[in-house]
Amino acid sequence: MSAGSHYRRALVAEQFHRARRQAAVESLLARLSGQSTELLSYEEVADKLRISGQSPGGLRQIPVAAIVGSVGRYQDFTRTFLPRSQVDEERWVSVGAAAPVVGDLPPIEVYKIGDSYFVLDGNHRVSIARRQGVVYIDAYITEVRTRVPLPVGARPDDLIVAAEYAAFLEQTRLDITRAGMDMRVSVPGQYHHLENHIEAFRYRLESENGSELPFDEAAAGWYDAAYLPLVEAIREQGVLRYFPGRTETDFFVWLARHRAELEHELGWQISPEVAVARLLPKAQASERASTRQPSPLRRLTQLVVPDRPAVPAVSWAGERLVARYSDHLFANILLPLALDRMDAAALGPALERAARLSVTEGAQLCALVVGSAPAESDALRELRARLERERQERGLVARLDIERGEPTQRTIELAYLNDLVVLDRGFNRASADKPGPTAEAQRILKQAHRPILFMAENDAPPVPQRALVVHDTRRHLDEAVFLAAYVAERWQAALVVLPISNGRNTAALTARVDDYLTLHEVSAHFLEPVRATSALPEAIITAGSEVTADLIILPGPGPGHGQHRHPRLDETIVAVLRRWSGAVLVAS
Repeated sequence: MSAGSHYRRALVAEQFHRARRQAAVESLLARLSGQSTELLSYEEVADKLRISGQSPGGLRQIPVAAIVGSVGRYQDFTRTFLPRSQVDEERWVSVGAAAPVVGDLPPIEVYKIGDSYFVLDGNHRVSIARRQGVVYIDAYITEVRTRVPLPVGARPDDLIVAAEYAAFLEQTRLDITRAGMDMRVSVPGQYHHLENHIEAFRYRLESENGSELPFDEAAAGWYDAAYLPLVEAIREQGVLRYFPGRTETDFFVWLARHRAELEHELGWQISPEVAVARLLPKAQASERASTRQPSPLRRLTQLVVPDRPAVPAVSWAGERLVARYSDHLFANILLPLALDRMDAAALGPALERAARLSVTEGAQLCALVVGSAPAESDALRELRARLERERQERGLVARLDIERGEPTQRTIELAYLNDLVVLDRGFNRASADKPGPTAEAQRILKQAHRPILFMAENDAPPVPQRALVVHDTRRHLDEAVFLAAYVAERWQAALVVLPISNGRNTAALTARVDDYLTLHEVSAHFLEPVRATSALPEAIITAGSEVTADLIILPGPGPGHGQHRHPRLDETIVAVLRRWSGAVLVAS
């Protein structure tokens, strides 16, 4: 052996020992972090993923980083193909010394599953190639067909997920009955939740039809009726941009579980769009917090809906934007009733107006009765009877919820899960001490973060025919304008706009409102702007009377607008509610 060959072998031997030491360090760090450094076993993968056939793929260059496992020798090397103790040093050194460049060695042989490769012959060559920083290596490929492919750089968790997916597809046959569907998840343990959903769906259908239903047929029906609508809502609202690395099915599993919890707690159904919109802010917050910790999705699944809702991260108008253009805006309407103060005589008009509006919107009405000790009373019996009549005469979809607790707080909590709160100024108080909203009603107005419809105290129609929208020009296009466009478009109400002057570019911003309404094919009459002075409530009421409005739409209350909000606007809302007997819709 020449001196050069001895020198070459000595260098390669040193590389081997450094690689062995690095392998030992990686194994120690893996035990401390809980992450695996194991290569995947081809035999295990092939068994779990249900091999359906194989074919020769010829000689090609493959990425070294995509080699994730071995046939028979997966225990001899680490994940990065570092040699372990059982690796023959002599053979490793001989292979490395035989060619200064790995490309001078014969091609390796691999099995290809999806985008991942498993070494059949050439484990030492791959190990040396990794040590030399080689990016591509020649390989004879045998392509193996499985029901579920493996991603590039698959890890043990990926194998578990793929195996679970393969078993799920074998049971449901959704890859056949719904060709082109993609129900991959990013972490193990999700498919049994989907199987439980399908089984529940199957049970319901069998109970309704009185006959047994094969599981794969139930799975296809469940995919169309339950899975796809929620996934479409996820797509429409662009949810996945907040969750890089997650899949639609990941989010479906989380949403479906919490949607079921909400429906169980509340007792009424929540549409897919509403479920996505309501739970998205909490999901976003959880995902952001969990990025500093392992398994973000597992932490995400631990979330529950808070007892007290915070101010939503996304505005109500933003949440309902899809519905604004595709369906009725108010899918769920809440009518809070304080049992301790509820007067049977005052109940009729309140329920009739809420019922008429719910039918117009195709919405579900929840009559929420809350008191310190809910029990049967004349008012409650009258409420049950009126609800039943509305169901029969108008086709009202409604439910009655009776709960213990403080009415105001419970209303605020449940408002977050609805699209509109219908409220009377006295909050069911038969005889208020003074006109206008009570302290309880004002608290709901401030904290509910949803549009509040204060019912008319006169003979105005339940569904308004002429609306006056007050536009705060410092706020550009706000939710009051958003609501006004909808009222004019869907309810066919005539629209009048009263701008509040900002003293500078009122005309330009008012023109923007006009452009927005025109875009929605809504025509409106614009009044002369008014100043935000102490006389503002009177100006609004005068304008409402002159145009014979039966609804006034006001910008919503609340802090946080700074210089872009008129400081008098909050007190103006209360003043208008005290002096105007018609309906008032306050934006969130």
